[in-house]
Amino acid sequence: MSVLAENKPIRRRNPDERLDAEAWVDAALTELGAAGIDGVRVEVLSKRLSVTKGSFYWHFKDRDALLVAMLNLWRRRATLALIERLESGHASAEERLRRLLKLPLLGQRSASAADLELSIRLWGRRDERAQAALVEVDELRLRYIGRLLQELGLSQDEAAARATLSYCYMRVAPTLIPSGALSMMKACEDVLLRGEQRVA
Repeated sequence: MSVLAENKPIRRRNPDERLDAEAWVDAALTELGAAGIDGVRVEVLSKRLSVTKGSFYWHFKDRDALLVAMLNLWRRRATLALIERLESGHASAEERLRRLLKLPLLGQRSASAADLELSIRLWGRRDERAQAALVEVDELRLRYIGRLLQELGLSQDEAAARATLSYCYMRVAPTLIPSGALSMMKACEDVLLRGEQRVA
């Protein structure tokens, strides 16, 4: 897990401004990525947000309602919002795929997203709702990657197989490939997209 949440309070521009529900969900997702699901507690979040617990109960019936909202927001950001971003503009299917394959490997934001996803996967081992969200996200991502591969001319079966390999690469590559190893990233992308093997 990352140390991105050091229990530092989150500073707001205007301390008198009432927090909306999404601010609580954002703080909860940050805490989830740093400390796992057991670290997501109302007391911890209210301290980080520098507000009383009463502010939490203004938006949520209980912690369980927060957990549902967390999964909904993560699911939206991790699939639909990401796909919309990739689909905006005029990039080719190959360019969109290369951007997607690089996403987990570049920058602190990607590392934080990876920590969050790992925490959700661990949470999903003991919570049916988290598991259902993961299944939905995995299926959406695989379908999207497969569609882009079909746009490159692969058959449906080959695209499905290569989408699975590409998705496995995205999940594991951050633990194996240093963020500056651009030539290795490019070589892996070439193999996954076109089956090309380059000899240095």
